[in-house]
Amino acid sequence: DPSVSQMIEQPDTRPISQEQLVAEVKGIYAGLVMVESKCIEVDNAQSANKGSHSPQQLTDEQWQALIALHRTLLQEHHDFLLASQHPSASPALRRLASKYAMPARMWRHGIHSFLELLRHRLPLSLEHMLSFIYIAYSMMALLYETVPAFEDTWIECLGDLGRYRKAIEDDDIRDREIWTAVSRYWYLKASDKLPTTGRLYHHLAILARPNALQQTYYYTKSLC
Repeated sequence: DPSVSQMIEQPDTRPISQEQLVAEVKGIYAGLVMVESKCIEVDNAQSANKGSHSPQQLTDEQWQALIALHRTLLQEHHDFLLASQHPSASPALRRLASKYAMPARMWRHGIHSFLELLRHRLPLSLEHMLSFIYIAYSMMALLYETVPAFEDTWIECLGDLGRYRKAIEDDDIRDREIWTAVSRYWYLKASDKLPTTGRLYHHLAILARPNALQQTYYYTKSLC
């Protein structure tokens, strides 16, 4: 039936031009920098507040707003990485992520600073910290699948997030063991790829507690 075949015809798809790709990456980066600046600003403000004698406690709504802000930054990074690592991207465009240290900035300003803020507000921030760890873990797992150019970074970040999750689990010993295993899996994967990176063995040594023999083994390797 011609009418049916017309209905299921796919629209023409044209390859994206280099100019379009460059414009898209520039646009994403401009938005990313704005969100990143805001994340740095609020994290610094809250960290400074932490140092006071009676730090102001945030409401659930304020925590949720901060989580949404940092999640937006992670999404901006995801979009930037996908666009700059697009199959049609020129070598110069592909190099931008490394040139501007995007994976490191993503971890530092999008995840780590906020996790440390949440950690210092425990136990009141526990539910929000759990929520954000899952958001960050999902994003890193997605990047591990979709942006292999920075696979080593994503693997280590997944290990770090697993360790954060394990560290705040006090109630359920099984959950603690599961997240210890998750974190160990990623660190072992990272150490297989980067066998001379001492900090990975240091992380594994911490996870090996209370196994003193295994701890000693990893601590020794971390010094090599």
